[in-house]
Amino acid sequence: MALRNYVQRRNHKERSQPEHRKHLGLLEKHKDYVERARAHHIKRDKLQRLRQKAADRNQDEFYLGMIGKKTEKGVHIESRGNKALDNDVVSLLKTQDAGYLRKQLNSERKKYQALIEELAPRVPGMRLAYLEKKPDLVTALRKANLLGDVQTSSASAQQQGRVQGFGKKTKWVDDVEELKQVAKENRRKSKKKETLEEEQDERLVQAEKIGERQLSIKIRELATRQRRIDALTEASQKLDVVRSLMRTRGSHAVPKKQVQELKDAVGKRGAKVTSRGR
Repeated sequence: MALRNYVQRRNHKERSQPEHRKHLGLLEKHKDYVERARAHHIKRDKLQRLRQKAADRNQDEFYLGMIGKKTEKGVHIESRGNKALDNDVVSLLKTQDAGYLRKQLNSERKKYQALIEELAPRVPGMRLAYLEKKPDLVTALRKANLLGDVQTSSASAQQQGRVQGFGKKTKWVDDVEELKQVAKENRRKSKKKETLEEEQDERLVQAEKIGERQLSIKIRELATRQRRIDALTEASQKLDVVRSLMRTRGSHAVPKKQVQELKDAVGKRGAKVTSRGR
C-alpha cells in the first residue's frame, strides 16, 4: 500500500456562500440542482403532452354529459342545475333509502343478538362493586335483559357481592342411588370451590380484574350497538312517514288531522319534516 494513504490529508468540503452574498440565501449544491432539474423536466413533459392533446382534440366533439358539467379553476363540477326532481323520482329514491335502512337494521340486530349470546354466560359472577362504578354498563346490561334487579338476588350472591345468573340448572335422575351420587358430586365441587377461594392470591385477583376490563369493552360495544339500532329504527320510521305523505300527494287530499299526527310522530324531537323529507 502506498505511503501517501497513511498520511492525514485535508478534508475537502463543498464551497459555501460567500459573505457578500449571504443575503441571497444558501448556495445551491449539485444535489439541489439535480432535484430542481428533474422537477423541471417532469413539468415540461407534462405540459408538452397536454399541448399535444389540445392540438389533437376534435372541435366538434359533443356528448350529453357536457350539458350539466363544467370546470372552474381546473376543478370538475357536475350539477343538475336548479331544477327540482320530480315527485316520482324522489319517491323512488326514498324507497331505495328505506330498503338500505332495513338491510342495515337487520344486520345490526343479528350482530347485537350474537353479542348478547356471547355475554350471557360471562355476566354472572361479575363483582357488584365494579358495576356500581360503571353506571353506563349497568344500563346497557339491563336494556339487553342480561342484568336483573340486584335486590332480588339470593342472599349468598349479595354476600359474595357478585351478579347472580338467571335460573338454576336442573338435573333429572332415575333412582335414589343416582340422586345420592349427584349430591355427593355437588358437595365435592362445593368443597373444591371453597378451597380455591381460600387459596386465592394476588395473581388470581389481578387476572379477574383484567377479565372484567375485557368484559367491559364488550359491554360498551353492546351499548354502542343499542344506540345504533335505536337510531336506525327512528330513521326508518321517519322515512316511512315521509313516503306515506309522498304517496298521498297529488292523488287525494290528506286530512289535516292525519298530517299533523304524522308530523308530530316524526318531529317529536323538534325536527321539521315535509312531504319531501326536508
